[in-house]
Amino acid sequence: MLRPAWVLGLFLAWVFLESQQHLVIAGDCPLDFSWANFTLAASACSNQDERGKCCRYINAFVAISIARFANSTGKLGVPSAFSDICLTSVSETFKLYGIPTSATAVCGLGPKIRVSYQCEGRGTVLEMMQSPKFTDVIGNCKVPLSLDSSCKRCLNYGIMYLHNLIGADDNVTLSVCRNAVFVTLATQGDNLVAVDMASCFFGVHGLSIQPESSSQLLTPTSSPSSDSSQAPNQHLSGIPVKKHQQAYRLTLITGIGIGFIAVSILLLLILILLIHKKSKELMSADDPNETSQNGFPPTQVWRSQEGPSSVFQRFNYSEIKKGTENFRTVIGKGGFGTVYKAKFSDGSIAAVKRMDKVSKQGEDEFCREMELLSRLHHRHLVALKGFCVERNERFLVYEYMANGSLNDHLHSPKRTPLSWKTRVQIAIDVANALEYLHFYCDPPLCHRDIKSSNILLDENFVAKVADFGLAHASRYGAISFEPVNTDIRGTPANLSE
Repeated sequence: MLRPAWVLGLFLAWVFLESQQHLVIAGDCPLDFSWANFTLAASACSNQDERGKCCRYINAFVAISIARFANSTGKLGVPSAFSDICLTSVSETFKLYGIPTSATAVCGLGPKIRVSYQCEGRGTVLEMMQSPKFTDVIGNCKVPLSLDSSCKRCLNYGIMYLHNLIGADDNVTLSVCRNAVFVTLATQGDNLVAVDMASCFFGVHGLSIQPESSSQLLTPTSSPSSDSSQAPNQHLSGIPVKKHQQAYRLTLITGIGIGFIAVSILLLLILILLIHKKSKELMSADDPNETSQNGFPPTQVWRSQEGPSSVFQRFNYSEIKKGTENFRTVIGKGGFGTVYKAKFSDGSIAAVKRMDKVSKQGEDEFCREMELLSRLHHRHLVALKGFCVERNERFLVYEYMANGSLNDHLHSPKRTPLSWKTRVQIAIDVANALEYLHFYCDPPLCHRDIKSSNILLDENFVAKVADFGLAHASRYGAISFEPVNTDIRGTPANLSE
């Protein structure tokens, strides 16, 4: 179940990021172009021979819109979080009014013509005005700039200011700082001042729907008739942009809604599958006689349930899981699997060995150990108390050995070293166990994997031999190492046969 959950997590993360991206794109760009007259610009941008003039128009439109934005915020451009949004919005607006996308790309909308003017670390109108010798630029750029002499004087002082400020820098930096100078100057008057200055700075005319004559720049108020005639034009110019934005938002909202419904249906189906699987697991856990389809062959089950092995207690999977605290009480690991400490409801404590994988070899070792321990009874052999065969799980339940394995005491630096008396007694206990296996069992047994990790110690340091998964019984009733059995068994560093 981890793999579907992992894939689902990645899918939901992707949906979340996509929705976040769409929500950001759906936000409004603060730049306004409802004032602009795109007629001359569209004509120039449609003519390959006037591509330079087209770029000046595009630069002028963006600069005037940023100047209008700076009038209310004091910032020389939109915040960085809105840069991509505004570039997309500007490109779509220009396309809507007849300026091809190829023209905006050739002119460098984004890399060269930016929507934020950071000039040598100065990002506000106040910072530009406080820069050295900027007052000279202001003093020589008084509107109107429609006369050639006034325009040239303003541009010359602006160029001298930029050379003193940034030196011989690249053209892009020079262009950005020039636009920053324009925006700063344009904020000193009304919107008509910005349009008049743009005609001087960028060498283009007919930028605004409103008349650009110098007489109107000097006139403090306009007649009611002129205001009423201009208002419908401005209102009509804003309608296509607003309609385009509304349609774009509607498309985004519809897409997000469909995506949300699809994700909800997918989650519902996964939830139904999980509930179905969990209910089957609970039913299987409640039935102690139900085993997995990969369980023991019938002959092995019969052999494990007949004869002396019937004295073993058969545990339920739920009992094992509860006794081991959901398999968190690990006390050892080996080739067979993991060993847990278990405390059952009756207060008894045991060691539970869990098989890692259900394979033919694992099943053979599981059955062999049960069969052998059912007829082995000696004080120096670990006693088998019970077993569990349910679903895909195999468990053997042994008596609990409080002091762990001999290997822990010999090689763990945290353990107190064993005294020589204890070590000798452990050797004698193991020798007694081997003597019993070799000479008193019927038939005799050879353990074939004697090592310190298979010698366990109880609370009184009495040694007992464990792990009979590789034990071999003689076919002739006597201990003998048969020459025909040449396969290697046990741990390579502790081979006993």
